[in-house]
Amino acid sequence: MTQTWEHAKGVSHIQPRPGNFYYGSCGTTLYAAVRFEAGAGATGDDRVQLQDEGSGLQSFRFTPSTGWRFVGSDAFPATDDCSRFAPVALARQWNCS
Repeated sequence: MTQTWEHAKGVSHIQPRPGNFYYGSCGTTLYAAVRFEAGAGATGDDRVQLQDEGSGLQSFRFTPSTGWRFVGSDAFPATDDCSRFAPVALARQWNCS
């Protein structure tokens, strides 16, 4: 997910924020949601990108035909509602429905 989001947003030197990574599946589709923080070597531009959008919950989906794809992020201010991007049952397990 880190590389997928880095490529989608043109940011680097990020890492998942501890305790803020969610993962699950529904059929053959995998879902993940994560909040990122600056990692070692983060530039000023990286940090600005993270404060603008990266601090929100970022959502990803994997299918065998597409691989991991960034599908969206939480609104600002944060609602912590990931049920827009993941099945409701997973969102409930992740406490973000």
